[in-house]
Amino acid sequence: MASNTDATAGTEMTVIPGPIRGGHCPAPREIVVVDARKVFDFCTQEDLLERCFTIPELGAHGSVLSCRITDIRCEEVADRQPVHQGDDGRAVVSIQITLTLRLRVLPDSGERPIVVERTITFPKRVVLCAPDGTDVTCDVEGTCICTVQPDAAEGEPNVCCTIQLCTVLTVTADVKLLVPAFGSVRPRRCPSGASPQGCPPEVEDCDPPVVRLPIRRRDRECGCGRD
Repeated sequence: MASNTDATAGTEMTVIPGPIRGGHCPAPREIVVVDARKVFDFCTQEDLLERCFTIPELGAHGSVLSCRITDIRCEEVADRQPVHQGDDGRAVVSIQITLTLRLRVLPDSGERPIVVERTITFPKRVVLCAPDGTDVTCDVEGTCICTVQPDAAEGEPNVCCTIQLCTVLTVTADVKLLVPAFGSVRPRRCPSGASPQGCPPEVEDCDPPVVRLPIRRRDRECGCGRD
């Protein structure tokens, strides 16, 4: 918690972390510079892919028992192309998704199932707010389902897989921000775990009420941290 002194009335208000109630806060004590990781863009895209390939061990009457994605990698692969001369920081970003499919197939010979892996590469382009100096990262999750192509001729792909992907793209950069501050935070007393009862009455809720001290009338509605 931090103390905020009212210079006019000579009173002090205790400010603690927590929900802001009442619609406004007391005036900050100072403006500080902080290092932060700023998010310039944050978006998602869905993709539906179909890839076919040959599994020689499958035979004419084999079957696919299961398919799952075991590894997904995503990276930016080319220079960005500014949109509208790059005045607003928007750019076309090229990324490449590489994933590994692991299939359990049952050959038509009737033997035990075998495991087959195939690697798929999928490039895509998206428009992001990505000015110079920012980093683009992507997180991808997906599912797959595969079917046998019974009419495939010899040498043609005999298995086709449908892959659903959800890609989350984030553009970030380290920046220095000016932030209003109410003072430094002092740690509160942590409840003891030595006994089930703790240490009453010092045990506080996760959202403790603010210590109410005399303040001026016009500041009585500040709800920072109050119930």
